[in-house]
Parts: sequence; structure tokens; C-alpha cells
Amino acid sequence: MKLLLAITAVVAAYYLQCEAKTFTRCGLVQELRRKNYPESEMRDWVCLVEHESGRRTDIIGPPNRDGSRDHGLFQINDHLWCNDSNIPGKDCHVTCAELRTDDITKACTCARLIFRRQGFYAWYGWINHCKGKPLPDISMC
Repeated sequence: MKLLLAITAVVAAYYLQCEAKTFTRCGLVQELRRKNYPESEMRDWVCLVEHESGRRTDIIGPPNRDGSRDHGLFQINDHLWCNDSNIPGKDCHVTCAELRTDDITKACTCARLIFRRQGFYAWYGWINHCKGKPLPDISMC
């Protein structure tokens, strides 16, 4: 039984590694362009992602004060936006695991919903590191 659990843990860790991606800055810009993010907001989105997740898709943030956690590239909170079970739910109608894969389609859709409701102010990474500060140079992307 212990061997089976150990094998399962190794397979799960391998699977999660395969599902994770770390974007380069230009790779992120290109992907956001493919997802039709406005060019006028691109530097803000890149700054937000760099400070929230380091451009990694597999990140789960440490517990917040209310016990919730933030997930994926955009560090989307599970209190309101994603369901931390196998059943899609909450406002973005996704599981939190779907926000942590290398296919960022659902994460982008959810981030845009959050942005429509709260703007960049929904993300402390943007407030603390991007608002009113020099934004990343994406001119070569």
C-alpha cells in the first residue's frame, strides 16, 4: 500500500510538472496578444503577472488572512473566483486547478472578468509594483 502511494505521488508530481509553464516576458506578451488582450493594457498585464506569479502557471500562493489562496499565472483567489474541488464553480465557473495549467485560456477569461469588475485594483501585485511606476519594456516583443 505504501509503495502504491509513493508511486502515485511521483506520478502526480510528474504530471503537475508537465502541466506547468514559465513564460518568458515576450512569450507572455505573445500569448496575451493571441488572447486579444488590448495593446494599451499589455504592459500593465505583464507587470501584474511578473509580480503575482513570476510568469509561472503552476503557482499556489500562501494562505491569505481569510484562509483563501491565489492560483496560477494571475494569482486568482479561490474565495470568489474558482472552486478548489473537482467541480467548476464560483464566479469564473472553473476549478482552481484549471487556472494552474499551461493552457492559460481559462485563467485569461477569469482574469478579464475580474478586471471588468474591479480593474487592476483587484491585484496587490499591480497596486504595489506597477501602479504609477515604470512598467516592463515589451518593445522587443
